[in-house]
Amino acid sequence: MATYERRARLGIVFAGVFAAIVSGCGEVPAGRLAPFFTAPITINGEPIGDAVIDTGGGFELMLRKPFGLRIIDEATVLAFGGQVVVDVTEGFAYTAAGIPATAAAALVGTPVCDCNGLGFLFFQQTGTVLALDFPMGTAAFLRSLPPADVVIPFSAPPDQLPDFDSAFIEIEVSMGNASIRTLGLLDTGAAVTIVRRGLVGVPGLFTPNQLEVVIGHEQLGTLGATVGLHETAGLPDVILGNDLMATWANQWYFDFAPGAGRVSVVFGGAQAIDTTSTQTE
Repeated sequence: MATYERRARLGIVFAGVFAAIVSGCGEVPAGRLAPFFTAPITINGEPIGDAVIDTGGGFELMLRKPFGLRIIDEATVLAFGGQVVVDVTEGFAYTAAGIPATAAAALVGTPVCDCNGLGFLFFQQTGTVLALDFPMGTAAFLRSLPPADVVIPFSAPPDQLPDFDSAFIEIEVSMGNASIRTLGLLDTGAAVTIVRRGLVGVPGLFTPNQLEVVIGHEQLGTLGATVGLHETAGLPDVILGNDLMATWANQWYFDFAPGAGRVSVVFGGAQAIDTTSTQTE
């Protein structure tokens, strides 16, 4: 996840990105590892490789290196483990999966992974809909939402992230007789689902960094999940990763219209997404 504002205020970058690989929580939860989705990127007409599509990334574009762009500033961002300072580039023209855009800036060199990332601000600014097909392992950028089984408006963000206009939905998390209603962030930058330590339940002696919980949503249903744990102040209570999304439904369509975002879901039996798509890693 993420937000960028030059030297002004704390941003959130990749709150769940690659959580199953480089989790700041120190241990990878057992369970299904769903794929990351990627899109090919060009900068000023030159290909630079793929970027991980991160619906929890409140930035437009994150780069693993400057790719010839001038560094003009720094930004403080929050990832697992706390705050870090990263470089900020000049503005530039680019494309993502063939969709043209102009970035005012990009983040460079976050410590989370040696990768490029495409955040939800790209979809807000271009007006495109992100279409994900988990069984096929493909992603596509559409111009409108197709018919779906369920349409869920995004909830307002939590108090600690008042300007983070991303894919939050209200869920219930339970373990044993304890349960809590809270917000979860649908984060395609997270391979596995992550819950704030202490939110519900207590981990076992031999699995101190994971829990077996039940996560439910009125329209999506209820699932058992093995989740990782985080304890970084400022991050959401629950980061809903690709593992849970892939189990809940086959196809997900994210519309990040400012102030009116929503996700549409197809549970099964859908036709293939009929457009140019990008393969998962």
